[in-house]
Amino acid sequence: MHSVIHSRRSLNVATYISETVDVEYVDGEQARYGYRQFGPRTGVPLVLLHRYRGTLDDWDPKLLDLLSADRHVIAVDNVGVGYSTGDAPDNAAAMADGVADFLRAAGFATVDLLGWSMGGFVTQMVALNHPELVRRIVVAGSGPGEPSIRPPEDPRSLEIRPKVAPLLEETLLLFYPDDEDGRRVGREATERFYHHESGEVRFTKESSWRNQAIAIDAWNAGENSAWNRLEELTKPTFVANGSHDIMEDSVQSFEMVRKLPNAVMTLFSRSGHAFLFQYPDLFAKLTQEFLDDDTFAD
Repeated sequence: MHSVIHSRRSLNVATYISETVDVEYVDGEQARYGYRQFGPRTGVPLVLLHRYRGTLDDWDPKLLDLLSADRHVIAVDNVGVGYSTGDAPDNAAAMADGVADFLRAAGFATVDLLGWSMGGFVTQMVALNHPELVRRIVVAGSGPGEPSIRPPEDPRSLEIRPKVAPLLEETLLLFYPDDEDGRRVGREATERFYHHESGEVRFTKESSWRNQAIAIDAWNAGENSAWNRLEELTKPTFVANGSHDIMEDSVQSFEMVRKLPNAVMTLFSRSGHAFLFQYPDLFAKLTQEFLDDDTFAD
């Protein structure tokens, strides 16, 4: 979803380091992939996997700066999304194959993954189907794909998600708490977006996000999802969610951790689907601590 709001900031004046980083490209077997790299080129890279309809330009630049202060961070557009070529698949497993294709093409032998929302579905499938590429994973604002543990999605979310161009207020409702404070925080976070010094903003073409919608509906119905394989997912896993997420209810996070053999969970109070943009400092800190914690068995 893309609702760009007017801001007092100039569109091409960078406030964050991440807003100065150019897009790089690499040719894989499935697509030409666009990606951005942040931070020092040392250690195990942290690869960010986007939400439904999201692109490289839909990551909070403040969060990117925080995560990459002492870590190599890579944001990538998967097949058919944003700066990458092709058409997005209509299932999470095929999306995971695209991520694996990118990692191999770009020469990243082992990575950590952070997947938000739909990206969390894909992250789980990369860890399950391509475990040799993954060290640890972060699953944010997501679910394992099991209808019996998933409360009914808010009817307002079901109405807004398929819209070609949702209004700003509708987008805020999807991502932030439905109260005055939530809308204020949502506006503040949204104003940080779309100020890259290049002046370029890429969106996901409609044919691709409609395929993504098919993938999401299938996953949430339990079709070829991770739920029945969670016991196999032995990679250290950090599950995080907002307490008032109207798209991916946080109950799913609790049920995931009950099945995962090597996981921890954090629930952020008074927050929605975009809790990681609502609390970027805390989320970045907890993510860094998890990735650096040597008490987990990799």
